[in-house]
Amino acid sequence: MRRWEHHRREPGGDVERLTAEDYFREAFDVLAKGGSEALTIAALCDRLEITKGSFYHHFGGMPGFTTQLLEFWEREHSERLIALSKAQPDPALRITMLTDIAVGLPHGPEGAIRAWGQSNPDVAAVTARVDKRRERHVVDAIAALGIDRTRARLLARLALDLLVGIQQREQPGDLKRIRQMFEELNKLVFLEADPELVARLVDHMAAPAARSKKGLSARGWGNRRTTPEATARVGEWRGNL
Repeated sequence: MRRWEHHRREPGGDVERLTAEDYFREAFDVLAKGGSEALTIAALCDRLEITKGSFYHHFGGMPGFTTQLLEFWEREHSERLIALSKAQPDPALRITMLTDIAVGLPHGPEGAIRAWGQSNPDVAAVTARVDKRRERHVVDAIAALGIDRTRARLLARLALDLLVGIQQREQPGDLKRIRQMFEELNKLVFLEADPELVARLVDHMAAPAARSKKGLSARGWGNRRTTPEATARVGEWRGNL
């Protein structure tokens, strides 16, 4: 994407620089609050305090803006995050990292984009591509735990369907509840891979001090010792499956 800056004069004479990402982040906020129907050139220009001429100069119109907005979404909230996940060498920690990533996604805007795709084929095509790419990465991440790829594909589909369901039903999303749902799915994944691994995970999740303010912290998780209580919890899970 071509990078550029737009200068907006603030009260008092100061000049503020706006980038394309400023437009896209504003658009995300509009989508989250009012859906695609609220995403208009007038709304964006009013919120950013710019002229419509400036918008047309940079994007050529709403179709051009929509294309770049979807490219931004795919690049920043899919491809970039997948790359971060791939950089984690420990397969177990990669799963917990993916939970953090899933919880931190812009669920409001993504839910609006999914709804938008019901009436816009171009939006639907990008959404399908993002979902396919995410699901393929989750399959690879689960298979890296030693789980058969057939099972990995099923578990990955459960993860993606959970995400889509959250974005379509849980608006506004409760991040604590979203994390709990993904952690329940993690139990199934780790049970498939290694019951002893699950015991360490339970022990980790039961310790509030191990969590950062931003979410589940993976640092040091693999070195935690299994407690009898955690091992008992694993037995309960397996008995309920």
